Amino acid sequence: MTTKDQDPSFPASPSSVMLSGVPGLRTDTVGGALRLLAETSPTAPALMSSTESGVEAVTYFELYEKSSRLAATLAEINPDRKRVALISFNSVNWIIGMYGCALAGVSVVPIAPSATDEETAHQLEAADVGAVLAIKSYGVHEVLDRIRSVASSIPGVVAVCDLGETIARQSSPTGSTVAVSPEDEFLLQYTSGTTGKPKPAVLSHFAAMNSAHNFAQACRAAAGDRWLNPLPLHHVGGSVAGVITCLTYGGVYIVVEQFTAESAVRAIRDIQPALVGMVPTMLLDLLELPGVGPSSFRSVRTVIGGATAVDPHLIERVEQLLGITFMVSYGQSEAPILTCSSPEDTPMVRTRSLGRCLPGRDYVIRDKNGHTVNRGQEGELYVRGPLVMTGYLRDDGTLNPATDANGWLATGDLCVMDDDNVLTFRGRLRDVIIRGGVNVYPAEVEAVLSAHPTISEAAVFGVPDDRWGERVAAAVIPATGAAVDVRELAAFAAEKLAGHKRPVDWLVVDEMPRTSTGKVRKHLLRDKH
Repeated sequence: MTTKDQDPSFPASPSSVMLSGVPGLRTDTVGGALRLLAETSPTAPALMSSTESGVEAVTYFELYEKSSRLAATLAEINPDRKRVALISFNSVNWIIGMYGCALAGVSVVPIAPSATDEETAHQLEAADVGAVLAIKSYGVHEVLDRIRSVASSIPGVVAVCDLGETIARQSSPTGSTVAVSPEDEFLLQYTSGTTGKPKPAVLSHFAAMNSAHNFAQACRAAAGDRWLNPLPLHHVGGSVAGVITCLTYGGVYIVVEQFTAESAVRAIRDIQPALVGMVPTMLLDLLELPGVGPSSFRSVRTVIGGATAVDPHLIERVEQLLGITFMVSYGQSEAPILTCSSPEDTPMVRTRSLGRCLPGRDYVIRDKNGHTVNRGQEGELYVRGPLVMTGYLRDDGTLNPATDANGWLATGDLCVMDDDNVLTFRGRLRDVIIRGGVNVYPAEVEAVLSAHPTISEAAVFGVPDDRWGERVAAAVIPATGAAVDVRELAAFAAEKLAGHKRPVDWLVVDEMPRTSTGKVRKHLLRDKH
């Protein structure tokens, strides 16, 4: 444990707190935690889902056995234990896939099934994936055939398998005998930087387990509590803050394969969760349904929102209409679940802050010159500790920790810290749009748009949206002698970008407003919009 005296970057300033050395962190792995619960609570439900035929459940023993069988199969099809991509919509099989990888001692690389071919190819190659587990189809979308075609050109991919068929294969129920350490790599979570292409943040078993463990404790979760968190499992908000959080304390994770307001309300009514995790956009959808009221939420004691700045008026509306307590949490792919409020907190803390700094990390607020600010003053939030990512994976397979000389990771978020270690969000330094709780990085979208032959330059920015929080807008300058057809440009973007990244508002301009150093003044474009 580093002390303030040993580390000059951690001065005795009011706006800093050391929590990386707080005792009580777990030392088991993701797979080890499941194995323990399968031994101690074999018949207890681990997963539940509401179907047309009724409520279905998977016990801890069944989940562990299926995951163990998959681990053994993975050892056969991926003998070099290279990373495994998991490409599926939310499902029981996705969860079995994740735990199968954890038990086999191979890293999970979640990829959205809605990602374009170009995005998928980049992620498979950059992560040096050896095997792919993909859903066969989803509705009218043929996922497996498309992924096989994409992966055929990626060196090192030895197998692309149907996720469901692979899980169903008969194999040894004992799974892999490979020893897995808490410090081993567990998850490569793709996140974008302001320089463009998505890059994988590497999280260890220790980081994922204890981020989830601390979150469960902050939410006052108890064994047997049912938790509905229908966020995408290919994002840490679904995998770490959802599944792993729930299954670290012996809870029940409610699986919703495709989120709609109707499917969520049906799950709440049929399975009666005690805790519900949703981004504000999801809550808005629920509140617009006729007949939704306190009786629908009689089992729910807490709703946890996050992933974006939460409107306090929305929180007040939710609490009044549904008769529940609302909490907020905050984190990043590089450092999941950094903060969380508590059910006992005042409405001011629960509705107008990011909550308190959680254990396992050190926190400090700095000004633009790198100096630690006083409590109550605004600055950029920095974090460090064992629950922060190991680093970004470079193209050569090495890791870039993306920290300074003393291990501090810049979050890119402007915050204020008070005397009780409560953080309040003030804004973002990074050029990022948060649409429905999912990050969209303009640099990545700009690189795609600028490749179109009729475009000389593109500037992408977020504009307010009542439903999504923000939506993606783009200003473009035509290439010399070219005429921009917005419909053609939108179709081009649809081929290259996942749906949430595509601009929906367009501005065709002769020039961009700029600073004296040439940087585009996007706030002026936003105002012009």
